[in-house]
Amino acid sequence: MDDEKRLQQIRKSAQMGCFGIDCVMHAAEHPALAQALAQQKAEYGEIFAQADALLKARGQRPRDIGAGAKTGSKMMAALRLRTPERDAKIAEMMVQGNTKGMIKSYRARRQCADDAQVRALSEKLLQTELHNVEQMKKFL
Repeated sequence: MDDEKRLQQIRKSAQMGCFGIDCVMHAAEHPALAQALAQQKAEYGEIFAQADALLKARGQRPRDIGAGAKTGSKMMAALRLRTPERDAKIAEMMVQGNTKGMIKSYRARRQCADDAQVRALSEKLLQTELHNVEQMKKFL
């Protein structure tokens, strides 16, 4: 995987993290969960901005997640939140999303080019996802 593809993947993962959190944040009942989601969204926003800046600095055009992915996520979140234990369901969805992101990150690590900035940002995303899973466990 070349540096541009990896940066696009990092950017999309962070963008999807922000979007996914936006889809469920309004339903969080416990203030600690809402605070954790806000913190995670800020972390994803920072990673997104860094990937975006690196792509632009390299003369690449950043690509956003597709409308289909957004629509599907929004619909799935709304469907899954039809439960009396919404906080636990939100935590479950966040763990699932982060796990998907980690799988992509682990695969990309094996194939990633040697650019130090890309490698560092990839590692930052992976560590963020790992931390997010740990943070959500107490709400399951």
